[in-house]
Amino acid sequence: MNQERVRTSMNRSQIPMSIIEHLQQPALVLDCEGRVIVWNNSMERYTGISARDIVGKGGYAHGEALFGERLPTLANCILNHSDAGSDHYRLLPPEGEELLTGSRITPVPGREVVCMAAPLYDSTGRRIGAVETIRDTPEERSVEEPFGTSAEQVQILASSLPDMIFTLNRDGIFSQFFWTGAREMGVVPEEVVGKTPHALFPAEEADYLIGAARRVIAGGEVVAETRSFSWHGGQRSFQVTIHPLHGPSGRVVAATGVSRDITRDLLRERTLQETSRLSSLYLDLLGTDIYNTNMVAATIIEMLRERLSGEEAELAQRVKNTVEQGINVIKNVELYNTLNKHRIRLEPVDLDRIVRGQIRRYAGIDIRYEGESHMVWANPLLEHIVSNLISNSIKFGGMKVRIDISIMETEDTVTLTVADTGIGIPDHLKPNIFDRFSRESKTAAGSRGLGLHIVKTLANQYGGRVWAADRVPGRPGEGAAIKVILQKC
Repeated sequence: MNQERVRTSMNRSQIPMSIIEHLQQPALVLDCEGRVIVWNNSMERYTGISARDIVGKGGYAHGEALFGERLPTLANCILNHSDAGSDHYRLLPPEGEELLTGSRITPVPGREVVCMAAPLYDSTGRRIGAVETIRDTPEERSVEEPFGTSAEQVQILASSLPDMIFTLNRDGIFSQFFWTGAREMGVVPEEVVGKTPHALFPAEEADYLIGAARRVIAGGEVVAETRSFSWHGGQRSFQVTIHPLHGPSGRVVAATGVSRDITRDLLRERTLQETSRLSSLYLDLLGTDIYNTNMVAATIIEMLRERLSGEEAELAQRVKNTVEQGINVIKNVELYNTLNKHRIRLEPVDLDRIVRGQIRRYAGIDIRYEGESHMVWANPLLEHIVSNLISNSIKFGGMKVRIDISIMETEDTVTLTVADTGIGIPDHLKPNIFDRFSRESKTAAGSRGLGLHIVKTLANQYGGRVWAADRVPGRPGEGAAIKVILQKC
């Protein structure tokens, strides 16, 4: 702390306790009976003793906290009008009523200190106690135990970072400037120190930095902003953050900032956004064309099937089912993109109606279902859960597969089960089949792809869950059973 400023502040008739609480220096206040009434945060850090353990105590408890033994400190000398020039202190020249000494006793933290104390008065001029502060003796700090961060440390750290690191004083002049990329831009960091930002940046950007630094110094605020401007023949963007820099007295004396060049990051982001936009457009167009083509094909095949009979009609139905599988893939991709972008809203839905509607789509497949109305919290997308489960059974069980669909209702939930006589799901794959293109699902027989991932995603958004089991418990080779729990209305 600047010695003159401390002396001036301590000679005032009244010092608000809140100021003492927030001093950067360790400080304490004693009442006229020698009891501790203020023990600030810096003193807590310095001694390792919290305020709640010492405030209200007398009997030189503060002396023990500072020096390891119960002895009077300078604040007590002020209160008792006693001589501080003893074996404990070496008296330094005072100014006014305060005492300024060097301690002859090594404090508990093990550092040489200068102590200063002054009387404390209320607004009427009545003495109400004494305030005492301590600070390290700068010239006696050891190299092995530095207090704070040295300028060399700061320079080493700053020179190893890609960011522009600087300090601006009240006049808008650089007192520090570090930037590893400076020389690539034809800038010599050492030549920037002592100059204003106008020596480095375009006028508008320089004015912004000076104005921001002054706001930070005046109000103690933190300023953060992304700046884009033309510099060295190109458009550059920087993320600038400026913080207040406090002096030993706790007063804001300068503004210190970090400026990160994000030009390439923004360019990559814009490129990714444009690529994503074009990819979405391509998928939309491709999906629409393929979907429409398949729908026309499915309609023609259905018309043909109605004119056929026997084995030919069955073959036509198989072709139609295969085309509809392709249609289902396109709908799954579109649905997956929708689910990633939007949060769905829930409403009462009749699960029985959804199941019966999907069964009609798969004419020619042996699907067995006996159900009744069950209202669940979902939305029209619930049909994709049922269609994907049926499609999944056909994919891994073939056209001759038998599918059993059942619904079980409890007090709060409804469980949908779709079981089939297909190849089943090995136990070690069951936990992962709902993951989108998991490593195992790509390489192992029984891959389920995107369909079951959509089933899981929708079930989760409906507040339910899904898992894989065996159609016959304990016999994976005799078919699979997928169970979906939904919330009952």
